[in-house]
Amino acid sequence: MRPFDSLRSLRAGPLDSLCSRRPGSLGALRSLRAVLFGLLIVGGSTRVFAQAPGTPAAQPAPTAQPPTLTGPLADDSTSLFTPRWNMFQLSGRLSSIDGDPARWQRYEDLRDGLLFTNGRLLRERPEWAATLTADNLGWRDQRYSGSYERIGHFTVSGLWDQIPQFYSVDTRTPFTSVGEGVLVLDDAAQRAANLNVYGPISPQFDLRERRDIGHVNVAAMPSTHVDLTGHFTTTRHSGELPWGASFGFGNDNEVALPYRSRTNDVEFGAQWTNTRAMIRGAYNGSWFNNLDDTLVWDNPLVLNDSATAPGRGRTALWPSNSMQTMSTAGYVKLARRTQVTGSLAYGWWNNNEDLLPFTINSALPQLTLPRATAEAEAHTIATNVNLVSRPQDDWRFSARFRRYDYNNHTPETQIPQFINYDTSLATSATGGPELFAHDRNTFDADATWTGLHPLALTVGYTNNHNGYDFRIFQSTNENVLQLKADVVGSQWATFRAHYEYGSRTGSGLDEAALEEIGEQPQLRHYDLADRTRNRFVGQVDIIPTEALTFSLSGGVGTDDFHDSYFGLQEAGFRNASVGFDYQFPRGLVFGTTYNYERYTGLQRSRSASPGDQANDPNRDWTADSRETVHYVSVFVQPPRIGRNTEARFSWDYSYARGNFVYEVGPALPPPSQLPQTFNKLQDLRLDVRHRLSGRLAATVQYVYEPYRIFDFAFDPSVINSIVQPSSLVLGYTYRPYTAHTAVFGLLYYW
Repeated sequence: MRPFDSLRSLRAGPLDSLCSRRPGSLGALRSLRAVLFGLLIVGGSTRVFAQAPGTPAAQPAPTAQPPTLTGPLADDSTSLFTPRWNMFQLSGRLSSIDGDPARWQRYEDLRDGLLFTNGRLLRERPEWAATLTADNLGWRDQRYSGSYERIGHFTVSGLWDQIPQFYSVDTRTPFTSVGEGVLVLDDAAQRAANLNVYGPISPQFDLRERRDIGHVNVAAMPSTHVDLTGHFTTTRHSGELPWGASFGFGNDNEVALPYRSRTNDVEFGAQWTNTRAMIRGAYNGSWFNNLDDTLVWDNPLVLNDSATAPGRGRTALWPSNSMQTMSTAGYVKLARRTQVTGSLAYGWWNNNEDLLPFTINSALPQLTLPRATAEAEAHTIATNVNLVSRPQDDWRFSARFRRYDYNNHTPETQIPQFINYDTSLATSATGGPELFAHDRNTFDADATWTGLHPLALTVGYTNNHNGYDFRIFQSTNENVLQLKADVVGSQWATFRAHYEYGSRTGSGLDEAALEEIGEQPQLRHYDLADRTRNRFVGQVDIIPTEALTFSLSGGVGTDDFHDSYFGLQEAGFRNASVGFDYQFPRGLVFGTTYNYERYTGLQRSRSASPGDQANDPNRDWTADSRETVHYVSVFVQPPRIGRNTEARFSWDYSYARGNFVYEVGPALPPPSQLPQTFNKLQDLRLDVRHRLSGRLAATVQYVYEPYRIFDFAFDPSVINSIVQPSSLVLGYTYRPYTAHTAVFGLLYYW
């Protein structure tokens, strides 16, 4: 039996039996209830007064004072909600879900059952300290950590974390996995060449994946000036992902992609430090190994290969690769309160996976590969230098320079022809892949004056200069001006305001590169197009009394792409937030926050084929998008109920809406506007904890979570079957849900 099998058997026992009402569930429930009540009785036994032999039962106790608690909970000035060491929680969880259980659980495991969590252990002596934690023991989202420190000598810590991702319980597929990355269909169904035959032969299944992360960190101090560090992280990713597997626009499909990969990361470093300087050297390595690096799937409408359609499709997935870096860093303190910090890192990246043949269609010409493996290689150099100086009490100066070079050393590859959509021979517009590379240079400088204490004024300047290989611009240059004002140290208020103005321009425009790949020459890519940016953000916190805090913040910003006829024209945001917290004299704590966010964007394109239509502005169309988000949070902690009972209440509400408005030129038919998208989520929580003894507390939590969503692409009214007019899908949709969850149990302290 594996270590957690016994826990899994408990989890699938009494509480699950209660929910499903299987035979024998009543006896199992009584057994669990007897155990829990037994723990309550044992834990609460320290509260029972001993009675002398012969004393009448009706005789009152000698004193009316409450019993004296002993143990970690004896100090009742500390809240039961305060995190502590040396404790654990044993609970039962019951839930009711109406709607989509996959979206409700998404990155958690919220099934019914017995729950051991919040395990916290601390042991310490003058010369050492050790910790151990355990959460959700035996469940899909379990997490463990531990550490051991020999004071002044070394520290070892570790973490194991499981992160599930639950996509859907509604998914169905006729594809069957018969090997590593190979999905097949029934031959008779393929021969029928009709998507409707796949519905009855597609079983339902749960679509899910999971990441398992293990981490070990070591730090040693052989002397007062030398530190040695190292860490190792391994990440295993497994499961199935929704994946597009297309044979063209008239035969696009969705499959459950089998996925297994592992990433291993290591780091070793040594550091020397004294009162005025530090120098560090380190090595980092990362290796990604994709165990299923190729996907092969059957064509739902074709069984055998032909010159016009393949019987199967094939695509390369993420290739296994490695990245290694050598680096050094340090600082030195100079006169007049000046410090210089710098770092230099050199890295090399490699990918030498086998190249896939141009086509899997045996009826087409089999072109010769340019070489057997990718032989992809890149080298990087990263430099960072910072200077901070405070020559006078009222002045602070800083300057920073950063440079990053990505040099592509992959051999040039000539590919004059390729197979298009596994159906025909085509000529490459570029003659082969282009070796993208880039470099980035950033210079920052700012000066801060604090002569009007507590007000601080800052002026800053930033220059970003980027160079590109095989992009439509050879380089871009951006100048940014920043103005800041801060009020800190005041007894009743703090204030912060930040304004930024930036202007970016490109040089060396190559419109022929766009025409070469069939794009409009007036198209500009938003990440390097000419742009003017204006942004302002501010925040103020007012504290009129120790019991009251009032906060107000907001921001507004626009990006204007004035030289982009096609592509992103403009983008903007607005946000505002207001909140306050108040602690009443009798112990009631109340807080609330409201946030508003709005994001907008405008894009322009042209519906045109090569030829005369390509130059017709009457075929232009625009997409105007707007998204608004409202968020409300309320938190209430009432005064204690008696000496031993505490409660907390919280309510979070989020409502987001998205609009897309299309406008077209006179040469295009009027569009049918898309409906508004939205999602609305509420999370209401009530927690109550009660001291039973000096070492035992009872806890009850109730969670109410309704979720509503509509998306025109993934709504059940749109994807009402796995068979669509020109596609075969998984049936993965966005469904609403309403969930009720109750967790009741015991907290034990020692």
